[in-house]
Amino acid sequence: MREIPALMRNRTTLLALWFVAFLVVHSALAQLPPEIMADRYLVQAERELGAGDAASAVETLNRIVALQAEHGLEVPDEFWFRRAQAAQEARLHGLAVESVVRYLEIAGRDGEHYIAALELYDTAELAQGDAAWGLLPGESFSDTLSSGGEGPEMVVIPNGQFRMGCVSGQDCFNSELPVHDVTIPQAFAVSKYEVTFDDWDACVVAGGCGGYRPDDEGWGRGRRPVINVSWSDAQEYVAWLSRQTSQTYRLLSEAEWEYVARAGSSTAYSWGNDVGSNRANCDGCGSQWDSIQTASVGSFPANPFGVHDTSGNVWEWVEDCWNESYAGAPSDGSVRPSGDCSRNVSRGGAWSFGPNTLRSANRGRDSSGGRYNNTGFRVAQALAP
Repeated sequence: MREIPALMRNRTTLLALWFVAFLVVHSALAQLPPEIMADRYLVQAERELGAGDAASAVETLNRIVALQAEHGLEVPDEFWFRRAQAAQEARLHGLAVESVVRYLEIAGRDGEHYIAALELYDTAELAQGDAAWGLLPGESFSDTLSSGGEGPEMVVIPNGQFRMGCVSGQDCFNSELPVHDVTIPQAFAVSKYEVTFDDWDACVVAGGCGGYRPDDEGWGRGRRPVINVSWSDAQEYVAWLSRQTSQTYRLLSEAEWEYVARAGSSTAYSWGNDVGSNRANCDGCGSQWDSIQTASVGSFPANPFGVHDTSGNVWEWVEDCWNESYAGAPSDGSVRPSGDCSRNVSRGGAWSFGPNTLRSANRGRDSSGGRYNNTGFRVAQALAP
């Protein structure tokens, strides 16, 4: 065996020592108290803002929100103002409004940034692009059906930017890569809850949805999410809903769905990287419905955009054809109409699937004609400028 030159031996030793030191430091940082981790994230966000990368700054600041939720961390009023500034620079105007409101709630009229916060609120509100429409992000509405009653409750989602794909680094699949930037150019509305049996049955009674009455598996109808509906069935429903309301309803694009599910987060779930207990309905989520049946919509808290059940309960059909990765995916939030169009994308996991499938980045797919007892959908609507 050839002798390794002394210089090469020294280099190898140094590299090994450097790697060991890196692991030690990384492990120590991971164990820092949450208060110190929050300070580190705040410094990092200031650095990212200084470099003109507001979107990254927002993601970093959202980690502090996750720490707050996980550890009961006390977050000072200054944080919410900084988050509002970063969100506004990143064109996440709805998040800016939300953060300003939190700042004003905590700091009150005596807050150091009181006047600046009011000005920021007005600027963010006007920037929504839907001021003429009359609703702010987070506000909800229901359209009247010509056959009587109301359609699904809708909530306004702000325009903005986000990183799509497995940005958390948690249990990533190749189908969730490459991570890429997506801009949602205009505010839109999405159903606050998954479409329910009440919603679907109203369609059938009014002569729509092909008269198809899906099986509820004996779990009950009413406010439970409609199941045993295919992607093609969902298209029948949105067409009927559009006719009934004279508005344009549709399924979400896959990018819109992930934007809504993340609600400004970059963690595995909208609330953090740990699935926790009783935050959702899945096989291993710690709820009373786990691996048994669906739960009534709204049984768990809404995410920061005011939308319920994007994680768990039922898989949700979206408009896009299936593609094995995000290579060539659009960056403007639009539908991807090419690929394997005999199968369509579904998102969000379900009562019968494990926590890993509930991650905001996770992707599913099924035959467009398939009907399953763990799959439903939610609807979207374009908003007039």
